[in-house]
Amino acid sequence: MNTQLRLQEDYSGQRQFVMTMADDDVQSLNGGVDGAAQALETHTPDELTFEGIESEEEGYSATFTMNFDDVDDYKHKINALLDVSDIPEADREMDVKIDEQQLVTSIVFEEKFYNDDLMGWAADALVEEQVVPENTTVLTSGGTASVLYDGEEVETSTSLPRINFSLNDDRRFNEVAMDLEILESGDFQIAMSYFVSPEDTAIQNTFVSERVQSLNDQDGVGGAVEDSGPTENHDSGNAEVRKISAQFGSPEAVEEGLRILLANEQATFSATDTVGDASPDAITEYTGSHWTCEAICNPTNIQQLNGDTVYPDHWQLVDQRRGDGDFHLELNRGIPLDSLSSTTRLHFDGGMEQTFEFVLADETTEDHEDAVAKRFEPAQGTGSFRTSSQDGKTVYTTTFQAQDAQALASQLNDYLEEKGVTDTISLQHDPLNGIWPEYNLDVDLSAIWELATGGVEETTTFQVILPALHSGGTNTTEAADGTLAIEDSTGKFSVTASGPTTTTVWATLALIAFLAVALVAALVWRKRTANYSTNSQPRNSTESTPYNVQGPKDDLTETQIFRSPLAPRTLSDTTSETSSTNPLAEPERTRIYDQTRPFPDVPIPSAAEYRESENHHDTTEHAVDTDETVSNDSNFEEDSTGEDEQK
Repeated sequence: MNTQLRLQEDYSGQRQFVMTMADDDVQSLNGGVDGAAQALETHTPDELTFEGIESEEEGYSATFTMNFDDVDDYKHKINALLDVSDIPEADREMDVKIDEQQLVTSIVFEEKFYNDDLMGWAADALVEEQVVPENTTVLTSGGTASVLYDGEEVETSTSLPRINFSLNDDRRFNEVAMDLEILESGDFQIAMSYFVSPEDTAIQNTFVSERVQSLNDQDGVGGAVEDSGPTENHDSGNAEVRKISAQFGSPEAVEEGLRILLANEQATFSATDTVGDASPDAITEYTGSHWTCEAICNPTNIQQLNGDTVYPDHWQLVDQRRGDGDFHLELNRGIPLDSLSSTTRLHFDGGMEQTFEFVLADETTEDHEDAVAKRFEPAQGTGSFRTSSQDGKTVYTTTFQAQDAQALASQLNDYLEEKGVTDTISLQHDPLNGIWPEYNLDVDLSAIWELATGGVEETTTFQVILPALHSGGTNTTEAADGTLAIEDSTGKFSVTASGPTTTTVWATLALIAFLAVALVAALVWRKRTANYSTNSQPRNSTESTPYNVQGPKDDLTETQIFRSPLAPRTLSDTTSETSSTNPLAEPERTRIYDQTRPFPDVPIPSAAEYRESENHHDTTEHAVDTDETVSNDSNFEEDSTGEDEQK
């Protein structure tokens, strides 16, 4: 009784059973080959397909096929054959399992029963159908057992006619390299190099593509994962490198990323910060374990996960170890900041001012005040420096001023060079010329991070203050009250703005001065024109006569007082209302005291002169009355005569 197991990559397949008999044995069959075929076909279990009996060189063979979809289906059908063959449970020991790991699969098929145990039902069928006598031994314990996996024969661990083998489907990478970079911002960059072999190109490319997808879905990964893309290996017999790179924002994200990249759930990574006793510098210790790649690396290559560990140059290395799955790195990062703020101020005339505020918690500066101040204080004569305290924190303020952007950048770079910083700062803007120019302000202050080597615990602020009346912004932010807050905390940004300049101020002042002169000239001309008009008209003599008013300290005579004219009045002012309404009425006589002539000086009469004057007055008054009577009569006669003449 011979058998062959054919197993595919998806663990489906078939198992064939072939019963052979010599030509001499055929002569003893009742009904011959056809009788045997009829009996076998009638009793074939549902788990098998009878392919018939064929003639061979030395006899005949009857073939049966059992197809299965997966390992579970295989075990189910094998147990069914054992059932119909009446094999006891104690004799059915079987271990069939598949252990799938990344790029390597372990397959185990171990059966304690033999081929003839599985085909016992066939012997019973020949006896039952009386093809052979009842006490005849139909099947022997001899035979072969072979295994084919993915079309290739697998060596079994026994020569007995039963299935017993184990294999590893190993498609791991011949080489894997990993570089770890610790960024100054506190992020981590991991770059993996997978050497894809020509014989396993498809499955290895699939594995890497799955890593990329998993990293893109992971929290804590900054931006998209960089991927060089699947390799082809069409024309080359050598491995080709596929590179992927990802940036992680925390040690926890790094640990999760390592487990994905290495297909190793035991990989760990952590970071611990401490402050030294002798200085306020921050010491960071990075540790990792189980940095191994047994699941994806070929074990025959002992140089696995080789790579570089990179960190900022200005961080001081204290200790470093990497190998045998362990990772240890200890770095002195410098003074840790509580917050950092930068203010870039631009003036009308193109001058610039740069201010940095380094804020540290008091527990950091305690007992290290001089060392901290020395770290941020500029050289004497290059900039201003002051310290202040607020809410349990110390603020170190450094300010630089210059007449233009180039001079300010030079001062800042000298300052950083003195502090041991190799990177440089750049500041530039378009000339502020014209009445209302539009200009770009390009700033790169990212080198300041090398001075703040210990990182920033809370907030980092970069802002720009534009000159008065100027407005502008970046692609995402507009200035409010001339102050522009930069969203990017790297220190590199560009601002587009516009506004007046000193030229605008001088032009405005010149215009105001011109208008003032023109206004004064107009007033002078108007006044002169008014004076000329006044002088050209005749003047009333009374207008030039001064008014004399008797004051407390004045000593004026009556003549001087009464000689002063009254307020000028026209003739029309002295005309009665009747005359204004009746043009034929005679105008009212002007009273004597309204006339503008001096009042005579009259001597005061004596008593005798007064009586004489009274008598004279009475005589004169009587004479006047007599004359008026005569005169009135004469006038009456004249009027009568006149009327007659008119008639």
